[in-house]
Amino acid sequence: MINYNVWLQLILGAGNNRLLKIIDYFKTAKNVHSAGYEACLQSGLFTNRELSRIKKTHISIAEKIVSDCKKLGIEIIALGDKRYPISLSVIDNPPLVIYVKGKLPDFNGTPSICIVGPREASDFGKRSAYSLSYRLSRAGFIVVSGGAIGIDTYAHAGTLKADGITALVMACGTESKYLPENAAMRKAVTEKGCLISEYPPFADTTKYAFPIRNRIMSALTLGTVVIEAGTKSGALITARNAYEQGRDVFVIPGSPNKKEYLGSNALLRDGAKPLLDASDIFNEYILRFPDKINIERAYQGKIISDTKQCENEKSEKKKENFNETLSKEAKIVYNCLDKQKFLPEEIKNTGLSSQQLLSALTELEMEFLIRALPGGMFEKIS
Repeated sequence: MINYNVWLQLILGAGNNRLLKIIDYFKTAKNVHSAGYEACLQSGLFTNRELSRIKKTHISIAEKIVSDCKKLGIEIIALGDKRYPISLSVIDNPPLVIYVKGKLPDFNGTPSICIVGPREASDFGKRSAYSLSYRLSRAGFIVVSGGAIGIDTYAHAGTLKADGITALVMACGTESKYLPENAAMRKAVTEKGCLISEYPPFADTTKYAFPIRNRIMSALTLGTVVIEAGTKSGALITARNAYEQGRDVFVIPGSPNKKEYLGSNALLRDGAKPLLDASDIFNEYILRFPDKINIERAYQGKIISDTKQCENEKSEKKKENFNETLSKEAKIVYNCLDKQKFLPEEIKNTGLSSQQLLSALTELEMEFLIRALPGGMFEKIS
């Protein structure tokens, strides 16, 4: 049966808002395939492009995708399966199938938050995403984001640092070569959570895929946190999806004179919840999940990079505080850096997993011991 679900999603494409009508009419994806072109034409539920795909897309293509997924360790979960997240199933345009690499978290019984923001984020934004995801994860939340450079990366990294559970929702297939500089992070995510996509494993992304993908991120969670957003930020699309899906939207307020907060502040003006501390989220959901949210644990331990300290202060103190502030893993990585500029895969003999390496590099960056460069490279700060 899963072959036919995969086949129908290939016909309809991602984010199709007629999927539920088609399933209601034909009852199953297999029935759509069995009905054939003429019956689909007569139903009036398919566009000309989709009808053309019905003629051209043989079921063997879907069977090959299913076979590839088995070899790659990717689960295909169809709408209606008991494993399919309830919160995703109730939106107007749920995916007919989701591809999951790793272990799908229990979205039905666990509090979850989506964190979004720009790729070109400020240092304050990066620290905010990192520390917030760390606190939320320590408290027992699942953290969801999109795996992009910038805020997404720090949201996933903070969760991994807290040994928490994170889901990375992709706008392409899980095996796509898109954004190779974040390949190590995606691997680390699969060790503590999962990659989720509605696209076949090797599908590449397009500029249209990102806003379509964002509806899944917001749907999976209780609320979406916007760290920073200009007037044209993709984070605003996720926030709008959250509103339409009946989810909460939290926003970190920013200066009205800074362009990176124009979109954020507009959300606040329109009714979003101000986010000044992780406790604003805890207080929102503690009565709903009294046995799942551990606020005391969230505030135990020190997070690298106090958001109130500026880069200059950090640079002056980094040497004297080196042994006090960094984790054992971060110290190991720093001591293995034998180049001024380097790629993560060039760091040898650490004995660390990809998850530990990612967290260590993020710590070092947040402590201004290294800086990120274009192309996935890093540079030691002397």
